[in-house]
Amino acid sequence: MTIEKIKIPDLGEATDVEVIEICVKPGDLVDKDDSIIVLESEKAAMEIPASVAGKVLDIKVNDGDTVSEGTIFLEIEAEEKDQVAKKVEKGNGKDIDEVLKDDINVDRELKESEETLAKQNNTTSPQIEYRGDIYAGPAVRKLAREFGIDLNKVAPSGPRNRILKEDLHNFVKTQLKSGAQLSTQNPKVDYSKWGNIKIEPLTKFQKTAAKNLQQSWQMIPHVTQHDEADIEDLMNIRVDLNKKANAKVSPLAFFVKAVSKLLEEFPLLNASLDENTENVVLKDYINIGIAVDTPNGLIVPNIKNTNELSIHEISSEIKRIAIAAKERKLKVEELKGATFSISSLGAIGGKFFTPIINPPEVGILGISKSYNNLKLDKGEVTETPVLPISLSYDHRLINGADAVRFTSRFCELVKDAEFFRINYE
Repeated sequence: MTIEKIKIPDLGEATDVEVIEICVKPGDLVDKDDSIIVLESEKAAMEIPASVAGKVLDIKVNDGDTVSEGTIFLEIEAEEKDQVAKKVEKGNGKDIDEVLKDDINVDRELKESEETLAKQNNTTSPQIEYRGDIYAGPAVRKLAREFGIDLNKVAPSGPRNRILKEDLHNFVKTQLKSGAQLSTQNPKVDYSKWGNIKIEPLTKFQKTAAKNLQQSWQMIPHVTQHDEADIEDLMNIRVDLNKKANAKVSPLAFFVKAVSKLLEEFPLLNASLDENTENVVLKDYINIGIAVDTPNGLIVPNIKNTNELSIHEISSEIKRIAIAAKERKLKVEELKGATFSISSLGAIGGKFFTPIINPPEVGILGISKSYNNLKLDKGEVTETPVLPISLSYDHRLINGADAVRFTSRFCELVKDAEFFRINYE
């Protein structure tokens, strides 16, 4: 029996670093390079691996201890050479290099499968409680925690019912094939330990909204493109047109009309992916959803065929659906069939945000509150109203170049006074 005393390796410029986590306990079997303890310096946290494979005999440090290079922190009963030979023999006649190569391949395939599953879920792993009789090394447990794999559900194949990395690999492959998702349950916390609390149940509307938003965020790879539009010309033409028509049309109606025009120029942003993500569904109609803030939460009714409506007609529709939404009088068809959405926070404030896409749409434009900014006009500094915009798009269908072209074209179009004059009534 060989007892190895494991020391803290060279930590670079860091000295007197704190032990923030101990990943093993006496009696655990560890492989070489398995994480043993986690240290934290002023700049970063670092995992210290086992330099040999074997059985943990004694741990010389505790959580909160301070250590430096050369500190002995662990004693391991190292694997003997005959144990390596048994591993080679178990490899069906393969030499040591082949066995190690197989291990590396298993690790790589497991990591790739886990990353794929994690991307499908796109969620933080929940805290998981394990049975006391589960046998798994720290590396296996670490991977399970990272990817939300419940070790209680993994079939072990190692000695003494020990869960191996190959078992995690097989579990993830099964999950991927079945289309199952990792748990998205929030960790169970007793918040009353820190003071008085009050529990209020979510309404049915809030539960549905939460489920839909979570599903959208998990399913769609969101990317958001930000820009700022100079709307000085637009605001001037709006005042002029409203005065001539003796009407009060909000700026949002002008933005909706501009987006309707852009969706004709950029049909992919008005499209959808089919249920198998194998085909693009291109639509000849443009129905724009308008996010409405109601006492019951955010709701997104849509205006049908906005490309065929005037700015004045769009303004009337915006007012009508906003009132209907707040009074809970929307019709079912007004909540279905949207091809693109707009979420405007202009009446509230803020500057830039990441609106979440409403599936099966592939894009949503966020509009923030305009503000006055300085610009150079023929060498003179002047003030001009600027509109912050944020376009979230489904990166599976829309590439970044097209998204930038869309937002840049929006900034151009809102300066086109003639376009708004023609489409006002």
